[in-house]
Amino acid sequence: MKNKLESFKWTLPLCMATACSLALAQQEPPLTVSGSLATGVEYNSNVSVAELESASGQSDIAATVDAGLDMSWQATGQLTVSGGYSFSSQSYQDFDNFDLDMHMLYADISQDFERFSVGANHYYADAKLGGDDFLILNQSSVYVGRLINEQWFVRGALNISDKSFSGFAARDADTSGLSLDAFWFFNQGRSSLVLGYAYDDEDTRSQAFAYEADTLRIRYSNSFMLLGLESDLQLGLRTQQRDYKGITPSIGVPRDDNHYIADTSLKMNVQPWLAVTGKLERGNYQSRLPRADYSEERVSLNVEISF
Repeated sequence: MKNKLESFKWTLPLCMATACSLALAQQEPPLTVSGSLATGVEYNSNVSVAELESASGQSDIAATVDAGLDMSWQATGQLTVSGGYSFSSQSYQDFDNFDLDMHMLYADISQDFERFSVGANHYYADAKLGGDDFLILNQSSVYVGRLINEQWFVRGALNISDKSFSGFAARDADTSGLSLDAFWFFNQGRSSLVLGYAYDDEDTRSQAFAYEADTLRIRYSNSFMLLGLESDLQLGLRTQQRDYKGITPSIGVPRDDNHYIADTSLKMNVQPWLAVTGKLERGNYQSRLPRADYSEERVSLNVEISF
């Protein structure tokens, strides 16, 4: 659950795509369309709903499906318009109430100037939990980026989001924040290192759930040959510190949570259109609130076709 909702922060994947296109300066047709379909299995040592801070304390195996369609239009030499749709599904063997289905739409427009680029985007997500309506998320961002010496790309963004929960109105939230990411490309563009920081101020209907958060992240990526196959290795680490604004009634004090998530993945391209990916993730969530204090491990394997 945490992985899926965290993906709707979006800034990092979009920033990576922008930086790569600028750094490598590839010539592409005015209109490009790409898509993918992946299916696999995931083991979770502690099935949980991160947005509700509810962990089952039990392990389970889930069948996963991820599909996406993206389009990019080079309207002029400097103006790019892109958009897309994605769907993800996670169906557990035993814990049906934790099954998650999500639909996501996004649109992005950016203008490249001689020294920098500017842009704006919007993401809409609709999530169902256990087959019932759960969360609608809207996030809008404006950003500025600059390529430095063909190796560094720096990007800053202002982000505003709205969360609307079904059946959990006390957690409805308006969030404002900023993020800054620096990308370093080396090894002739086959390797990259990403350093990022984000600040979020989340106001909720109930003050007990409102918080300010500082997030640090680092990600290393490397493309190389393994067993004669083009492969991609990624290593990531993310930490977040949350300072809650109000007192949590059940513990009588404001919460002060710390999240630590580490992950590694290996993708092997069996064919230009076929890939196999394995991923391992460990999350440690520390909190004064007992039900929000837990850890989990995730191991997944999936097969993906793309065009």
